Amino acid sequence: MRNARTTAAMVMIGMVAMPGSVRAAPGKPDAAAAAKGRVTYGRYCVSCHGPAAKGDGPLAGDLRVPVPDLTTLAERSGGSYPYDRVVRVIQSGETVRGHGTSDMPAWGDVFKKTQGTGEATVARAVRDLSHYLWTLQRPAK
Repeated sequence: MRNARTTAAMVMIGMVAMPGSVRAAPGKPDAAAAAKGRVTYGRYCVSCHGPAAKGDGPLAGDLRVPVPDLTTLAERSGGSYPYDRVVRVIQSGETVRGHGTSDMPAWGDVFKKTQGTGEATVARAVRDLSHYLWTLQRPAK
């Protein structure tokens, strides 16, 4: 019986740590996820990144580093939206100027402590926000 419980616990931990629906890069943005992500963006991101995600929010000028234009993520990544990287940066930060610092904290920890994302898990909130940002990408020039 102990082995069954241990196995069940390990499966549950694996499901939380590696949710397949978030880890796999989709082929196109999910409209329902993007709609939820828009709400999260408005609550957590607009003050720095601005209402149109162009890096011109009301607090952008007060930061030590320039706030990036999030509508150019695909353009700056060779024309393809970097879904996996966006998820990673939002959830846990990355070696990007301003991320993981007081300028732009990794939001995964914040989402764990708030009801403002409208989702039951951090992974779903990050997924939704990533899909919303995907819908904001400018067409390639």
